[in-house]
Amino acid sequence: MATYNFLKQAEVYLSTTYPVESGMTVSETLAPNTSKSNSGAFSGSNEHLKTLFAGEVVLPSTFSNDHEVIFEHGGAGYGTWIGQTLISGTRFLMLRVGTGTLNTEVSNNERVYKRIPISDIPEFDDKMHTVAWEYDPPNGTAKLWIDNRLVISEVCNDGSYNQWTGGNEGGWLEGFLAIAGQGSVAAHRTPWSGQAGSDLRIYTNQTIGNNNYPLRLDVTSEINFSQTFTDKTYPQKTLHDQSKMHDASSITKANPANFEFTVPALTENDLSVVKDLLVDYKTGTNTLNTFTLHIKLPNDNYRLDNCVATNGTFLIEKLQDLKLTIVGEASRLSKGVSLPTTGRVSRSANRTHQRIDYLSVSVDSTSLTEGIYEVSAELQNEIEWTPYETVNDALNVTNAATSMYPSSFTLKKRILSGSIGQYVLSNFNSHTQQWKTGVPIVIKAGKSATQGFQFNLLNCTFTNRNKVADVFTQAYDWKMNDNPTDLGDNTDTNRSFITFNNI
Repeated sequence: MATYNFLKQAEVYLSTTYPVESGMTVSETLAPNTSKSNSGAFSGSNEHLKTLFAGEVVLPSTFSNDHEVIFEHGGAGYGTWIGQTLISGTRFLMLRVGTGTLNTEVSNNERVYKRIPISDIPEFDDKMHTVAWEYDPPNGTAKLWIDNRLVISEVCNDGSYNQWTGGNEGGWLEGFLAIAGQGSVAAHRTPWSGQAGSDLRIYTNQTIGNNNYPLRLDVTSEINFSQTFTDKTYPQKTLHDQSKMHDASSITKANPANFEFTVPALTENDLSVVKDLLVDYKTGTNTLNTFTLHIKLPNDNYRLDNCVATNGTFLIEKLQDLKLTIVGEASRLSKGVSLPTTGRVSRSANRTHQRIDYLSVSVDSTSLTEGIYEVSAELQNEIEWTPYETVNDALNVTNAATSMYPSSFTLKKRILSGSIGQYVLSNFNSHTQQWKTGVPIVIKAGKSATQGFQFNLLNCTFTNRNKVADVFTQAYDWKMNDNPTDLGDNTDTNRSFITFNNI
């Protein structure tokens, strides 16, 4: 009997795409297609140590060779091989590290082995990407990222392996001599067909600050996600064939995917990353960080790539827990792709939801201590996707997998705005039917004065309108005019900021 997917069974995971190499110091570099012996970062004293590699290279959408190598070193004793391989008609991205015993294609106590269908990796699109991988023999792990998205995270069977390479030479984007698992099979030394974009950067015995592990989110039942394709039609009816009344379809392009989910504001800091992705700039830029969403169901897995938060609504409602609703767009929605099997972010033992036990609002340094019945705040990130439809790419489209998908965007504008509803009282009527610019607005809502949603906005505009009913009320419609470098940074009270939780 067939089984159904029910929304209540969904598990939602978020993976950031923060720079993996951030804060690290390059130990050594290796030029493309250059043989490297067992020396320097590859020496016997370093082959047991945790090591990160990273470089830029084009990831082709098609291959003419059965096997092509991104990186290899070592051989049948110990070694590693990363590349594309054709197995039973399917092309895989494959990583192996540890023992290089011939014709072995499984993980064991001394080896990590993992392969993923290239059709599940949207970055294989004929464009330049940053590929990074880490070998950690003491902890038995191997990880691989593409553009800081965690693609592979595996551990060997007993939690450690002796070393990541041996005595045989190897190279970046080309193989040399013996190949781990393959001996002297020349096909596995085939150079990578994508253009090199940089030397290989090597970081020996350093700790990665951003593993970009999946974090399971607490979400409400309002989760939604979808992606549509553009169906362009053209007439088939001609002067010589008047019978063709129905237009034909041409589908080559996917529209940006859409998603929406709501998370609670916990006393613990477990979900603060959600707020950070909404409000903070990517370091050193005027754009936003991207992330990956995984939706795991009993029968299917879905993944949204290159996600960006376009709207965040801070839900501050009487007798309700504080929540944050995120609306966003993504490059691609894929079905049937799984989470990395290891390396998920651990969560706090307790998950304490915050009711509105404390509410404080100040407008133009006037504390509205009475009669507040409504508070709202919303941050809009207006983005524009870079045009991605070309004639050449359209000619290669045969199905959904080969369709043209958006890949990059520009942040055009941001709007932080909201409203405050208050009864018109004898001691709170000085702002009625008034407007002001350049005034501060402070909103605190949550468990206490120091926990919950905190808006400290120094330069705002508001307009006040009178609302006539049985009881007269007034509505402050406000927006922030300030331009802080980092809206989520609350270390300086003399600048505007938003915090999600403990301060």
